[in-house]
Amino acid sequence: MAEDLSAATSYTEDDFYCPVCQEVLKTPVRTTACQHVSETSTSDNTETYQENTSSSGHPTFKCPLCQESNFTRQRLLDHCNSNHLFQIVPVTCPICVSLPWGDPSQITRNFVSHLNQRHQFDYGEFVNLQLDEETQYQTAVEESFQVNI
Repeated sequence: MAEDLSAATSYTEDDFYCPVCQEVLKTPVRTTACQHVSETSTSDNTETYQENTSSSGHPTFKCPLCQESNFTRQRLLDHCNSNHLFQIVPVTCPICVSLPWGDPSQITRNFVSHLNQRHQFDYGEFVNLQLDEETQYQTAVEESFQVNI
């Protein structure tokens, strides 16, 4: 019976859209409490989406909207706000995919909005990108106990 129900159910992109992070996910899980859609997947995609590093040591990326390349995170943000502000095309975010937890199947519906919400800072300034997510959580918890109030 469950097979018949799942076979008869058809899904649209909206079924896989997360209203919180504004992403369209390939294999979503919707939480019952807040209806946030999430997806847990990790892979090493640094080589695929990150082009090189700039002379300052920052990674560089290609704009997925026009294919212009050699942008640092900040320059990509500025470029997209100047040249693609009203261009709403589903693409994969090269910055997200270059992160250790990045997923190349994760599609961003509105790339410029995503950049402005998610990439106002470099993750490397706040987290150790060499550590796995569980270790980072543990470190954050341990450091929170050391904060003087």
